[in-house]
Amino acid sequence: MKKIIQSSLVLFISVCTVLLIPLSKSFAQEVLSVQSESTPIYVEYELAFPGMLPDHPLYKAKIMRDRIMAFVTSNPQKLADFYLLQTDKGILAAAMLVDKNNSKLAATTALKAEHNFTLLTQQLFRFPKKPETAFYQKLKTAAAKHQEVLASLEKRTTGEEAKTFETIIEFSKKNVQTITDFQTKKTFEESLLE
Repeated sequence: MKKIIQSSLVLFISVCTVLLIPLSKSFAQEVLSVQSESTPIYVEYELAFPGMLPDHPLYKAKIMRDRIMAFVTSNPQKLADFYLLQTDKGILAAAMLVDKNNSKLAATTALKAEHNFTLLTQQLFRFPKKPETAFYQKLKTAAAKHQEVLASLEKRTTGEEAKTFETIIEFSKKNVQTITDFQTKKTFEESLLE
């Protein structure tokens, strides 16, 4: 009986360790053509490698781990960074799912990823002081990369999935507007100094 408990404990710790190991980053570069069709540009931003995709049998364990991590993180800055990481992983996972011809799951995954970015924007209001400009720029660059990838996924899919990706891009633009509004909003202390 004691050996069974020890074996179970070792197995549990092994699985938890594998799930908690920081995953490597992937460099996602896709062409985004802006107003000038002859000059494609790339948004230089690294999307984190998602590890397990939503079609993996252990994916629910990963989601549970992520929810626990979000729940126990009390620092708004760290929680915002966590949500950004989750968004990056979700957007890249959606692209990988489209590559696997699983567009429906890809659209759902991308929608959940953008929801994480919305949760990130809500964390800004919990910051004890206004973040540096570099943090805002990082968020805007990340959102631009997300929109770039989502636009490419919209072109690679049809029907409801393409419409979903288009909707997610609009959500992303609204999130960027929230970030910009928060960045330009004066704090109470700043208004007293004027």
